[in-house]
Amino acid sequence: MFRFLKALTQSPDGLLHMPGADLTSWDALLREDYSPIIQNELTEDNPIQAFMAEEVADDSWTGKEKYVPVKVGRNWSVGSIGAGGAIPPKGRAKYDKFLIGMRDVYGAVGFERMVMEQSRSKKGSWAYVVPQEMNGLVEDLTFTRNRIGWYYGSGILSLLSGQHTNTTTLTLKNPGNVTGTVMPNRYIFGDATSGMTVAVTDTNGNILGTGTITAISSNGNTATLDTAITAADGSYVVLAQNATQTSYNKEPEGLLAGIDDGTYVGTYHNLSRTTYPILQSPVFTGVGALSADAIQQAIDAVAIKVGKTIDMLLGELGVLRAYLVLTELDRRYTGAELMRPDAGSSRAKRPTGRKAQITFGDIPFFADRDGPFGSLFGVNKGSWVRYTLQKGKWADEDGHTIRWVPGFDQWQAFYFLLENYHCHAPARNFRMDGITTNQVLVHSY
Repeated sequence: MFRFLKALTQSPDGLLHMPGADLTSWDALLREDYSPIIQNELTEDNPIQAFMAEEVADDSWTGKEKYVPVKVGRNWSVGSIGAGGAIPPKGRAKYDKFLIGMRDVYGAVGFERMVMEQSRSKKGSWAYVVPQEMNGLVEDLTFTRNRIGWYYGSGILSLLSGQHTNTTTLTLKNPGNVTGTVMPNRYIFGDATSGMTVAVTDTNGNILGTGTITAISSNGNTATLDTAITAADGSYVVLAQNATQTSYNKEPEGLLAGIDDGTYVGTYHNLSRTTYPILQSPVFTGVGALSADAIQQAIDAVAIKVGKTIDMLLGELGVLRAYLVLTELDRRYTGAELMRPDAGSSRAKRPTGRKAQITFGDIPFFADRDGPFGSLFGVNKGSWVRYTLQKGKWADEDGHTIRWVPGFDQWQAFYFLLENYHCHAPARNFRMDGITTNQVLVHSY
């Protein structure tokens, strides 16, 4: 295995070259007695991209941009002219172009020589340490991509609530920059052993401070940094790679970007939603208590605006529970069922995932843990595509995946993909915001 280790020829780049695994963190795997399979206790379901068609790079790409012509206005030179009348003045339809820039997602792993030497000296350990860490990174990247797929590319994990002055405790609001006070730390992760590197920035993305998350509160309201920060109310919390670089406005642009009326994204992939209202999705705010009529109104809005319909409903778990409440009075028991009543629904067997157990008028209703709280999305699947310039891969341009970190007796590898999500017909989709729900305050892992 060591014959694959080769010095990296580039100079140090200022990134956090920390040992991704040391003897302490791998102690559980280096015992003489160990299970033949390392059990993964973390969720790895990633349904949000499942419905999107994928298109890889072709000759319609210019550099790292995808060029997509789009019709944004009709030719209105039509009319009834009667006998001997003049034909309508000549006209033409209006066309413009989407320019979909590629966004990236990266992940890295690192190893010290000591952990590799010790793992190699124990029977079977090498088969766990390096490959397990590398396979685990791909799963962890998938976990993060699920959150990315719901949002609009800003990379904002949460906002600070109130003025913060030289404090390590971040009091939070608005998870994902979606208005709300319920569990604003839901996309922030960390504990005493490991945690995200995050930056607190002003609303222009200027870094005010960086640190590692060391704790998150169980009530969902706060997170703890290992470094004190000073920042104003409404400052952003975003992922950071080092003291001068963050993921702000660099993530792929998901559902909130495509299914929007300009609330989050005013100019969508080069085109203004103000200039071209056809690019505005029907968005219903302040919905309150969910009702069948409210959902049908949103479906009808799409039909009225563009004469299309949706294929699926997407929402977070609380929204689906609110929908199920609407059906409780309609459930009936007959015959033998009277002796074995069941207050639940088929959803109880699988609360999330790619297979829907619940429908609205035969339209499948999918629930996912990472959806914005209180929002329901009506999706026209044919209007969505995931453009891929580079499918996920381990960087190996020099023929080696694992590389030496210059100046350290450490080794590293990194995984990356280049992609972006795009909705070429936003008006064929709808969004309902501000739905009243009862949230379960449990942090995902």
